Amino acid sequence: MDTENAKKVIEQYFKLLNIAVESVVYSLDEKRGHVFTIKSAEMEKITSEREDFSKDLIYLLKRTFNKGATPGEEIFKCTIDINDLQSKADEKVKMKALNAAEEARNLKTDVVLEPMSSYDRMVVHSTLSGLPDISTESVGEGRERKVKVKYLAV
Repeated sequence: MDTENAKKVIEQYFKLLNIAVESVVYSLDEKRGHVFTIKSAEMEKITSEREDFSKDLIYLLKRTFNKGATPGEEIFKCTIDINDLQSKADEKVKMKALNAAEEARNLKTDVVLEPMSSYDRMVVHSTLSGLPDISTESVGEGRERKVKVKYLAV
């Protein structure tokens, strides 16, 4: 699916749900792929009452974009950020990663974060990738997969 069609699909979903959208902005990010940032005051009200609604809608949109793909396969890699919820979540994960790196440095030991999604693990790895005394490694299986933040004596 190309980006213009994806943008139209997003607008159609919101229209079918009778949710007003102020804007849908597209950008391309090296790590996050195609990024669609959606602003909607109505959506903010809905998510304050039903927190998972945004996640459910994003899931449906991504499944639509990747129609025909096998489970777990992503033909059209994209991030859909409604009212900056994804950006705020990314910042929380980055802070957890930086705190874990600081703890690993102070204690001179490995720190294992809680299980997280592959996307959140990617955020941790990329956040800490430039630190000379820290390395990261994903450990575990399935839903229990997590990131180990390792202190490297330099």
